[in-house]
Amino acid sequence: MTENRRSVFRKNAFTIGSLLLERGAVGCLVWDITETGAQIEVEGDQVVPAKFQLRLTEGGDPQLVAVAWRRGRRIGLTFAPVEG
Repeated sequence: MTENRRSVFRKNAFTIGSLLLERGAVGCLVWDITETGAQIEVEGDQVVPAKFQLRLTEGGDPQLVAVAWRRGRRIGLTFAPVEG
């Protein structure tokens, strides 16, 4: 059995999101979301930069994210703090 080492509650999302990149929007599967980040999956040949805007739902506001880890097509993201 796998130990859950997260300090925040993880909500299963299983929804379609979008990476907003310089070359255009790229679809992704959002596996789960926490208050501090998310886990997504992209197509195998997609180049994903270290920081980008992510839209978690269609029509939702984009959020700045940073890559925390990569395991194949799955990517762990952290939400960047809102500046202002």
